[in-house]
Amino acid sequence: MILLHNLTTLCRDLDPQVSAALAANMGDNINSNTIAALGRESTGLSEGQITMAPASVLWASFSILSTVIGWNQGQAMAIIQSLMLSGAVKINSASTLTALGSLVTGVPSATLGSISGTELLYASQDPTFITYMQTAPTILIQTFVTQLITVNPNPDSILQNVPDSMSTEIPRSLLQGFSQSSVVVEKLNQKTWRHEQAVLFFDTVALGIDNSDNMSSSVLQGFTCTRVASMTTTKIKKLVKACRRKGKNRVALRETQLTCMYNYIKEESNVTSYNLYPPDMLLYYDYSKVPRDTCKDYFSELGDADFSVFSDALSFKRTALVNNVKTCLGISGTVLSSDNLQVLGNMVCVLDGSYIQNSDQLILQKLQNCNDLTDEQVAAIETLLTSGKTQYGLPATWNRETLDNLGVLPLYLTSSFYKNFSKNVKGQFLQSFLKVLRKNGTSREKKRRMKTAIRQSIIDQSQSKRSIVSECTVGNITQVTISENTFPFNYETVTKFNCCLTAKTVVDNLDAITAKVDDLEYLEVVLARLREAYSANSTIPEAKVQVLGPASRVATNADITMWNITKIDTLSALMDSSNGNWDAVMAQAIISKYLSNSGNTLGSAELNSIGGPNLCSLDISLLKTITQSSLSKANALTVTNCNIMKKRTLFVIAEGAFQSRSTVSATSYQLTQPYIGGADSAYVQRLSTSNISMDMDTFISLDPTVIQTLGVSQVKGLLGSNLPELKSYENQSAVRTWISTRFQADLDYLGLGLKGGQADPITVGVGTIILPTSAGVTGGAGPVNTVAGGAAATTTASGGAINRPTFGLHLLLTTLSVAVLYILH
Repeated sequence: MILLHNLTTLCRDLDPQVSAALAANMGDNINSNTIAALGRESTGLSEGQITMAPASVLWASFSILSTVIGWNQGQAMAIIQSLMLSGAVKINSASTLTALGSLVTGVPSATLGSISGTELLYASQDPTFITYMQTAPTILIQTFVTQLITVNPNPDSILQNVPDSMSTEIPRSLLQGFSQSSVVVEKLNQKTWRHEQAVLFFDTVALGIDNSDNMSSSVLQGFTCTRVASMTTTKIKKLVKACRRKGKNRVALRETQLTCMYNYIKEESNVTSYNLYPPDMLLYYDYSKVPRDTCKDYFSELGDADFSVFSDALSFKRTALVNNVKTCLGISGTVLSSDNLQVLGNMVCVLDGSYIQNSDQLILQKLQNCNDLTDEQVAAIETLLTSGKTQYGLPATWNRETLDNLGVLPLYLTSSFYKNFSKNVKGQFLQSFLKVLRKNGTSREKKRRMKTAIRQSIIDQSQSKRSIVSECTVGNITQVTISENTFPFNYETVTKFNCCLTAKTVVDNLDAITAKVDDLEYLEVVLARLREAYSANSTIPEAKVQVLGPASRVATNADITMWNITKIDTLSALMDSSNGNWDAVMAQAIISKYLSNSGNTLGSAELNSIGGPNLCSLDISLLKTITQSSLSKANALTVTNCNIMKKRTLFVIAEGAFQSRSTVSATSYQLTQPYIGGADSAYVQRLSTSNISMDMDTFISLDPTVIQTLGVSQVKGLLGSNLPELKSYENQSAVRTWISTRFQADLDYLGLGLKGGQADPITVGVGTIILPTSAGVTGGAGPVNTVAGGAAATTTASGGAINRPTFGLHLLLTTLSVAVLYILH
């Protein structure tokens, strides 16, 4: 025991396997001396060991356990649950909460929600406590913020009371009505925000800070045409330039924001000073206005852009850029020199495989900056590498250093590539590379793809040695093997994994297992062992359901019937999108099971946990139970995959939650915007007179039948400063259909060069008879002149109330004129 104490005290950064081995040697008879000896390496204890330890032992060791860094969720919950059930710990005040230290992540959200906001406000003054809370499950952080808001719901007070790092959980509906004081503006500017929050107060900060360069990137991401509409052009241009930032301060901007920015600066005298503007905005430049002698400068700056920002609707611009850069640089084939590649920069991320395999090896370095790679690009990379024409030489000379020097590319390479390395080299590489991927927040899907490729290469290498395995031959899986960074690397076939994993090991180490196992077949084995462990009572406790992680995504309906889902913590954990998408049927089964418990409703916490895509899996009858209050306090939900009836249902609730009058304010519009796909024509027509400058992405998400009711003038009023983008979207289906039902003369009124409208009205003698069929009830025109008897009267098809007071009279006069002329002749 003395040796153990010295080891854990003197040695820093022990290998997790060592910690697990030390803890495993203690067996299930854990006492206070054991924990004291383990010290900060107590994270090596399994969930099973913690559960078996008497609450009195955990309480006696509380001063140590509460300072240990690195508990997983299953361990923290096990300790807290034991202490709460025994009565040793009562969590009901700021002092008892902060005393939990690192264990606070295991507190149930219901317990946190029962503590008054005032007490939690006291706790929030402790920076160490806030640091621990930041690692807690999202539902716990949301509950904490909700309680803080109850102290004083005044917007200025909310800013003061909610910690800067947790401001992303403030409901959008509460982010309005701020005072214009410098203190408030500075608070808004220093906090961390989500895009859908920042758009609501962007103008408050922009107008409150004279130097736009002093605005935070978190606030600048809220730039929209809707919010800048009332600002001076000079101010807007300064804001655009302030968004040119690199590295960790880079401003995350969406396509609709970038096109809006370009429309404001495209006529500027310094529009060709490309280094003044965000590289991403350069993606949407009108290339015909780029002087030939500056095209290389243009593409050099464009090389820092994120080419993945293009939507499907505007992807043709990406293709055009590739063609234009070839013309600019005089590239005739698919061979790119190092000089070419220096100019192209991130544009290599959209090149096809023929360029990659025929170009200078510098392209491998440039490809490391890409967000993702296609199968074709990966195949070309492997062709270039195996050719031996790179700095890495022929495959026979490759080693661990080769893998390290390839940067992030090994994440995408196939088993064919990995066959060139021994199992030992691949294992050593994974030890370090997985740490890098975790630090970078790499998705489970990408890690799964890489692990599968490596595992397949090992299987292929040992193909001749394979045999049918019916028992464990490589060592039973224990808490020690699980703690290895590369687990389950040494179990390269699912058969070996299945033979070596017991039900007890799964129960005792579930969180640790699901944190590392990504392969779907392996996760099915984990789930099977869990069912086996709880087959006697047919119910799996919520503590286990909450840490299923990606294993939940391979579940069947039979599995779900065994899950206990009564708490919001469980629902939130199951719906965590980082573990993968849910099948609609399965999502509905889980949510319905949660709602079947008395007192559970689709409140704001539930809506945040479920998210928009999963919400769309529910029946309309359930969606109608959502209250306006719940929706107003929820995050902006993405409901684009809902059918039109569900969209309409949600919009009705949203319109009531963020209600407006005859015109719609910018705030009301932006709060309602996520649900606008279900808006009726009356609401959209009100928007057309509300100066909201709707972006095209939102426009094409409207109900197609509503779009067809809009006249040309209405569309002009609706899009505002985004109107020029209508031309870029003219081949998008909803826009194409709208164009085809307008008169061409009416479309010409917009001055965008739109083509494909209906033939202009027929002229008969001295009169012009306007046929209303092209635009439905609201017409389709801008100003259209109807001439009768030499007098001109203007009619408009702006929509809403149609102003044609003289149309009937003119038609009558025209008819009479024609009749008289006929008689006279």
